[in-house]
Amino acid sequence: MTTIYWSATTNGFHSDHIDGPRTLHIADPDWQPDMSGDDTTPPTIEVKNPKSTLPEDAVPIEEHERERLLAGQANGLIITTDENGYPSLIEPPPVPLETLAAQKRRELDKARDAAFAKGLEYNFDGQIDVVQTRPQDQINLLGLSAKAQRLIAADQPEATLTFRGGDNVNRELTAAEIETLTLAALRHIETIYQKSWELKDILNTSSKAGNREAIEKLTW
Repeated sequence: MTTIYWSATTNGFHSDHIDGPRTLHIADPDWQPDMSGDDTTPPTIEVKNPKSTLPEDAVPIEEHERERLLAGQANGLIITTDENGYPSLIEPPPVPLETLAAQKRRELDKARDAAFAKGLEYNFDGQIDVVQTRPQDQINLLGLSAKAQRLIAADQPEATLTFRGGDNVNRELTAAEIETLTLAALRHIETIYQKSWELKDILNTSSKAGNREAIEKLTW
């Protein structure tokens, strides 16, 4: 029968099936047979198993206890060890406020970038396409806007420029249309940045005030 163990040193489970039993029962090497011949079976003695890899602090536990501990761990609890070396379940300690704030900042940055990647749906004469607004797209939009403004300033609002959206279709738009499109896209981008800044201001204020609850509730 396999015995299950818990070790605080390794913070894990062990078994004598895998690690080998701590002790072995062997024939007593010092035993001398009875000269009368009635007793020919040597007694056994318990010795330390030199091949066992069980940690010194490993304590035996029941299989159902191991299953209970693993189930608790899967549900976010932590296995800890008492003064006698036996395991139990506890709630995890709260994440330090600085760590929580850093995690939340990364979440906000990820959500902001996802909003940029989603782009802006735009109606091209009845056809819906997506104006991409990722950081690399923002440079292209600014470039298109500058070209359109130069053409409009040169009294050429009907001159055409090529625009390619999320559907990867080339669209020939007038300078005036490009100006309208880029203004809409830039307003969309500005809205995303503004939301990101506002949320991060709340995050900074909550961090300084030590308001853990406000930080935890902060979402995009």
